[in-house]
Amino acid sequence: MRLAVLLALGLAACSGTVGRGVPGRDGGAGGGDARAAADAPRADAAIADGPGADAAADGPAADAAADGPASCAGVVCGRCGACAVVGGVAACTCPAGYRVAGADCVLDPDPCATTTCDADHACVPEAHCQPLGACVATCDCGNCGNCGPDNSDGRWDDWQEYCGNLMASPATLACTRPCPAGEGCLPYSPAICWPMEGCFSL
Repeated sequence: MRLAVLLALGLAACSGTVGRGVPGRDGGAGGGDARAAADAPRADAAIADGPGADAAADGPAADAAADGPASCAGVVCGRCGACAVVGGVAACTCPAGYRVAGADCVLDPDPCATTTCDADHACVPEAHCQPLGACVATCDCGNCGNCGPDNSDGRWDDWQEYCGNLMASPATLACTRPCPAGEGCLPYSPAICWPMEGCFSL
């Protein structure tokens, strides 16, 4: 399963809320705010898969787009947003748990605002355009050399890297603070552990 959390995801509460400069489909900029994003997970974060994207594709935006150029032509919505024509007016709409802010979708309420995580954990506010508010372990693979957020060479296109071994496996180095078995370290801010995606340690 692909994170699309990121999943694109500043810090708040305990270890904070994940701010996502999402690799791969998020453009690999790093350090962005998960709420403003993409996949991010935010993402910009251009995470365009998952249940949120499915719902948008099946909903009024898709119907409106099929109506022809007089409908949503030229209307650009941010991540998680979709254009819909209501009363002859095209506007961006958001999935449940979000509110419209210009052309963007903002979590409302923010599920991490009332979530306190243990030390060495961070709250992930959303994944695949679905509110989440889950605490996940944080990690540190900054010593690997190939596990930062930069995706200019496409290293994160498949959402996986292996510590010390650029665009290849297996890992040749151990992360400074690795994730549990089966989880990789995603280079968000802060870096978080996520099943089957991220940087895998020796």
